Amino acid sequence: MNANKENLLARLQALRDDYVRDYPERVRQLRQSWQQYQKYLDPEILTTFHRQAHSLKGSGATFQFDEVSSHAAQLDSIAARLIDTQSGLDDQEKNQIEILVGKLCDLKLQASNTDDAQFNLSSTVETTPTLLVISDCKELCTELEQQLSTFDFQLFIANDLSEFDNLLNKHKPFAIIMQVQHQDGNSGITAIHHFGIKHGTKHIPPVIYISSTDDINTRLKAVRNNGIKFLQQPVETTKLIDTLAELSDREQDEPYRILIVDDTKSLASFYQATLQSVNMETCVVNNPLKVLKKLVEFNPELILMDMYMPECSGQELAGVIRQFEAYVSIPIVYLSSELNADKQLEAMRHGGDDFLTKPIDPNHLIAAVETRTKRYRQLRSFMVRDSLTGLYNHTKTTETLEHDVLRYQRSNGSMVYAMIDIDKFKAVNDTFGHPVGDIVIKSLAQLLKQRLRQSDIVGRYGGEEFAAILYDTDIKHAVVIMNKIREDFASLTHHAGDIEFHSSFSCGLADYPMFDTATELNNAADRAMYRAKESGRNQVIAADILLDQD
Repeated sequence: MNANKENLLARLQALRDDYVRDYPERVRQLRQSWQQYQKYLDPEILTTFHRQAHSLKGSGATFQFDEVSSHAAQLDSIAARLIDTQSGLDDQEKNQIEILVGKLCDLKLQASNTDDAQFNLSSTVETTPTLLVISDCKELCTELEQQLSTFDFQLFIANDLSEFDNLLNKHKPFAIIMQVQHQDGNSGITAIHHFGIKHGTKHIPPVIYISSTDDINTRLKAVRNNGIKFLQQPVETTKLIDTLAELSDREQDEPYRILIVDDTKSLASFYQATLQSVNMETCVVNNPLKVLKKLVEFNPELILMDMYMPECSGQELAGVIRQFEAYVSIPIVYLSSELNADKQLEAMRHGGDDFLTKPIDPNHLIAAVETRTKRYRQLRSFMVRDSLTGLYNHTKTTETLEHDVLRYQRSNGSMVYAMIDIDKFKAVNDTFGHPVGDIVIKSLAQLLKQRLRQSDIVGRYGGEEFAAILYDTDIKHAVVIMNKIREDFASLTHHAGDIEFHSSFSCGLADYPMFDTATELNNAADRAMYRAKESGRNQVIAADILLDQD
């Protein structure tokens, strides 16, 4: 069992124990609502009773207390019918409710050890940025080792196909780089095929094949054996890096931000623990009337919302959220034990995008949230991302800097803004053509993304210019970081046909709070960058040094 799974099981066990402890008070409140309704016949009290029964129905099932869920489901059904028809209770229904409420009050829940079957958690292998290279061409292995190590990929290299099975089982790489033709006459494709027969194809990660020949039959064999890319020798490293970056993109992405709106604290904590176990950022709101403030502060990418809550329903709250232009496109997913299809559709018409039924298996919850949030992020990226590099575009980068300056003014933090410009880039385009120039731009983009922290921001400012925001960093540390990236970029070999060449960049840095507005940071970093170019290029200059010189 991996560490993430163990931690999640421990948290779910603790939440289940909390539920057991709080259960007597919850059923006491349910009985009190029922008694008050019988006395006053107040529709608002009936609504409260319905919400309490509905909550017990979902939470009981979630925490594996089937009797709680079964009794509460019957109460939920009766109360829902009374609300919909606005009819009175007959003696049979009164007696049925009395019996069901009594059964719920008499139940003595016991805490028990959580096991895998209770919460049905799948066991997954944690992905690591490990690459397996299988090739008997020493020149190719040396080049790949030099180039890929620059991008912080951990490489395991084997020159003999006989080592393949052992290395694949031992290191669990996220991708394989496999040479097709080996000098002893064996085929890399055949080795992959035999491993799939022996161990199952699901245990084979994506394969990038490298071949000295290019024909349809070889390509078909590659595709049939987990091939997601087919590259010819000599290998253009930049194309290989692009493919690897796409494969490892899940690790590079910022964590998904999920807002959970549920008045039942135990359920909200259950969903929070489940999503946090796969590194999602979560924010819980138990009072639906406080959602708007949290929307601004947390800026979620998806909202998980209960249907039945005090003060307002989920569909009413969704309608309010949709009144704000900034939140028109954010996915709203209802989480409820409501099974009535008409009511589900009605809730969807009020601004919801999907409906998940309680209780929900943790793995299903993770999959549903990942799928919808990834789709939202993809659609949003068309508006805020540069199409060539996938980095933030000029507008988004500028907006982010302005927002961060305001945030740091409140927290008294420090950050560094970097402006980066590829040296003599016009000469690259004029000499080798724009497609080659685009490859150089993408190489630098990938290097910046991989060498800076996930929390840092990298944007394409325009043309061959880039910008980066390094959070909670001082200027001296930023100089060291950017100089290391500069040196690694200068060591990269680019290809234009049979011609190999190198490129470099100049960088200017400005730090907050020395420059305390977004405009001042931008202008100071820009001046420092141009001083770096005027002083010989391929260097990093900090704006505070220029102030000292002035």
